[in-house]
Amino acid sequence: MTVDEIYLSIAQNMVSNLPENWLSAHIKAEIEGEDALGIKGGYKTENTEFQSFKLRNFDRKIFNDFESLHKITTEDSENKWNRAKFTLEPTGKFKMDFEWDQELADEVERLNNE
Repeated sequence: MTVDEIYLSIAQNMVSNLPENWLSAHIKAEIEGEDALGIKGGYKTENTEFQSFKLRNFDRKIFNDFESLHKITTEDSENKWNRAKFTLEPTGKFKMDFEWDQELADEVERLNNE
């Protein structure tokens, strides 16, 4: 898959789990080790505060999408990230933010060495 195909897959998975009147939505992924990935997220509607996604309703492919995205985008060692946020608007416009969290990396390394 290409990066664009991965973005489309993530967006489609999110839209499948959104109510009709949503205003914005996001998914946050955290790489917690070579074989560990945490995902959380939610959305806002016109009538409600932020609502968390029920991730059990998502296609499990979303985990593979973020793992593939991490593998592709970090092939060059200068592009390290262990946190990502995918923000989606009803228009289809999206934003992808990548971040390196050294504290998270240190915690993962500490746990792997126990």
